[in-house]
Amino acid sequence: MTAPSERKFERSAPEDGPEAACRPRPCWQTILLGLAAGCGGSLIGVGGGIIMVPVLTIWGLTQKRAQGTSLVVIFALVPVSIYTYWRLGNIDFGFAVPLAIGGVVGSMLGSDLALRFSNRLLARLFGVFLILIALRLIFVPGLPEHHVAADLADFTRLVETTLLGVLAGMAAGFFGVGGGVIFVPTGVLLAGLQQAFAQGSSLTAMFPTTLVGIFNYHRKREIEWSLVWWMIPGAWLGAVIGSWGADVLGKIREGRVLTIVFALFLLYTGAAKLIGAAHASQNLTGRRA
Repeated sequence: MTAPSERKFERSAPEDGPEAACRPRPCWQTILLGLAAGCGGSLIGVGGGIIMVPVLTIWGLTQKRAQGTSLVVIFALVPVSIYTYWRLGNIDFGFAVPLAIGGVVGSMLGSDLALRFSNRLLARLFGVFLILIALRLIFVPGLPEHHVAADLADFTRLVETTLLGVLAGMAAGFFGVGGGVIFVPTGVLLAGLQQAFAQGSSLTAMFPTTLVGIFNYHRKREIEWSLVWWMIPGAWLGAVIGSWGADVLGKIREGRVLTIVFALFLLYTGAAKLIGAAHASQNLTGRRA
């Protein structure tokens, strides 16, 4: 009988055609990936997709299947992150609620659009997108920081924030990253939120948008459920650790340290994604030759 720590997931072939084979992995590796995604995603308020998607593609999942799988784990860990951020007083619901409303609409459009693109193109766009956001956060200052970005009774600000949510939701569905890579910079650069507040609000807005994205990826059978069940327990623990860490870093130099950490993480991930896409293209060219 196989010990629990040595159990491996087996990919089931999708009903709509063959896909690239995925090497079996011990369950402890999938739990560890969930822990890293929960901790890193909650620390910088992006849900964890930018950690999971590159690793899952290295493990053999296609870009689309990796994105669909990551969205399910994000949907499971976000409530834990929201609760922890809320207990620490790091959520602006006046910003998060209209952002979430617009994000639901944008997520439906973005995830459906992503399924129309090739995996290699998605990977390249994902890398460039992350690098541009990182450079913007490092070198371009946002608005003067404050703690209340939007008033639910202010119709003009409500519409503005909702439209930003539509754009962020489109990015969430298109890149399969939960929307945080747009929600957080929007809060910092455009709404003037302190970094920890932007991250807590981002995670709150992310919750309904990920559900919409999951529906679209599930409809196209682009979710690896055998991985999801092992990753979620680790993601829950990581979400608590990451949320507390964000609160600590957010108090250093008025959140600027946390902003730099967020930007450097995006910069590294985007560069790694572009390098991986380039290697994949070279391998494909070599096989054809």
